[in-house]
Amino acid sequence: MLRAGQVFTGDQDRPWVSAVALRGDRIAAVGTDNELAALVGPRTEVVELHGRTVLPGLHDAHVHPLGAGREQQGCPLSDAKSVDDILARVRACAAARPGDGWIVGRGWDLSLFPQANPHKRLLDDAVPARPVYLEGADGHSGWLNSAGLARAGITKDTPNPAQGVIERDADGAPSGTVREAAAALVEDLLPEPSLDDDVRALRWAVEQLHRAGITSIMDAGVDERRLEAYRRLADDGSLRLRGVACVVVEPVDAAAAVAKARALRARFTDLPLRPSCAKIFLDGVLEGETAALLEPYLDRPGHTGALNATQGQLDQTVTLLEADGFAVHMHVIGDAAVRAALDAYRAATLANGKPGRHRTLAHLQLVHPDDMRRFAELGVAVNAQSLWAYPDSYIRDVNLPQVGQERVDRMYPWGSLVRAGASVVGGSDWPVTTVDPLEAVEVMVRRQDPALEEGPMLGKGEGLPLETALRAYTSEAARLLGHEQEIGVLRAGARADLVVLDRALAADRPTELSEAEPWLTYFDGAVVFRAAVPNGAPGPPR
Repeated sequence: MLRAGQVFTGDQDRPWVSAVALRGDRIAAVGTDNELAALVGPRTEVVELHGRTVLPGLHDAHVHPLGAGREQQGCPLSDAKSVDDILARVRACAAARPGDGWIVGRGWDLSLFPQANPHKRLLDDAVPARPVYLEGADGHSGWLNSAGLARAGITKDTPNPAQGVIERDADGAPSGTVREAAAALVEDLLPEPSLDDDVRALRWAVEQLHRAGITSIMDAGVDERRLEAYRRLADDGSLRLRGVACVVVEPVDAAAAVAKARALRARFTDLPLRPSCAKIFLDGVLEGETAALLEPYLDRPGHTGALNATQGQLDQTVTLLEADGFAVHMHVIGDAAVRAALDAYRAATLANGKPGRHRTLAHLQLVHPDDMRRFAELGVAVNAQSLWAYPDSYIRDVNLPQVGQERVDRMYPWGSLVRAGASVVGGSDWPVTTVDPLEAVEVMVRRQDPALEEGPMLGKGEGLPLETALRAYTSEAARLLGHEQEIGVLRAGARADLVVLDRALAADRPTELSEAEPWLTYFDGAVVFRAAVPNGAPGPPR
């Protein structure tokens, strides 16, 4: 029994109560302390909440756990705050891994470099003799030193691959940055982690998800190796997560996309994270000017980026995937990509005679106002990465010169989409940004830097009420995963997935939302995370 708290049930009719009772892996009852008092017996474990907030187990509807674990095991750069800091870490990684093999890292901040385009000379000075490859925080850019370019065979004469960009100096020589498909010229040469390495990385990532209060996920990009790692954790009982896994497919070949997704679904159908979803990357990112826009980039007249498939190819791929029962999850950054994705969903609805289930578009940095209403009409969930939705250095220093103030003011339009009838779900894109959902909830509400009490706001009127933001990480996300009968709302008979925070959340104190931390995380009624406390301080019950 958890009592004397602020329990957000997520139920539209009774969203807040003070107590919740668990029996085994299920919720026995929710209500006031008085209503549930009769359930307390001599063997009942009672947790006195002292006003703390309880939420349904949180969902992350767009996350890459193995990617985060691999970053942690490699040369992590995501919290480096300066170019000098990045280079110092790369030197340290090279010193810790003697030999002549690749130095591989991830997470450098694109906004630290002019035009998000770091030069090979910087890495040459740090590590001159060994090849270095560093993936950017956006997951769409890579940075090499001269030795790395030479090892990959990228020269002045190497053409840009389809849907890829090799950034170049004035004389045509590669400058050190590669985008999108050009990164594959390097990534195919990098040492592959062993399955044991990946299992360790994934186990660490699951622990971090529990620490953040997350009990359900949509893994937004799996392949055979990732599913093998999930199976190993499921077999040894440490995969205490539920959700959906999305198999990455190429939209240019519909038959091949369906065959790949179908084969992995059949092989891993028994996983708690069933691969019943297909993931399509439809465009790139604004920082590399590979996002597909309806109007040109301001600093490259006539350039609008490009889609990774023709409209006909995309229509056919989505139609066949949905006809085979797959949810279709698409990466879309630019407004042209958003429109093409919505057009493909419409084409699939017409061809199949009904809309597909669990449709979602992720990121949505730019959405044309004419397309807002189409999300609800087509049953498409807005998959919001809200930690991007405030005017940070990416937006101020990189995006603003690219697209101008008018388009910046329209970025990540969650409020407009909700007013147009859309469902919004929350996802982190971890390790691109922190996995902390409460920090994202604050930005979803305030649209300001969560580290500051005051500051500039992105998009007037685009913030969401606190309860709407909480539902994005609970009941709305559960509906997207197809688990709404079991999780996402605290009610009698539902699975006992929930998180107890270390304080009370309050809509009138939005700047404190990101300060809250999980105190206890329950999965199927068992504690999977318990906060550590200083010696002598009262902590979570054992």
